[in-house]
Amino acid sequence: MSTSVKGDDENLETLTNPELIHERYKDLVDIVIDGGIGSIETSTVVDCTEEEYKITRQGKGIIEDFILP
Repeated sequence: MSTSVKGDDENLETLTNPELIHERYKDLVDIVIDGGIGSIETSTVVDCTEEEYKITRQGKGIIEDFILP
């Protein structure tokens, strides 16, 4: 699973448009989830494999907004 698309493409749209991402990678991945037009800002990655979660990469998004009290 990947949260981001990286490429050597100069065209920002091919890295942020889910339809173009699907077209480019459809033979390499099983699924592309269309969350709308993205950005090139790094995403936050959270390891939830243990009872206490751990942020492995801080990026866009505030994790506390998604944690239930």
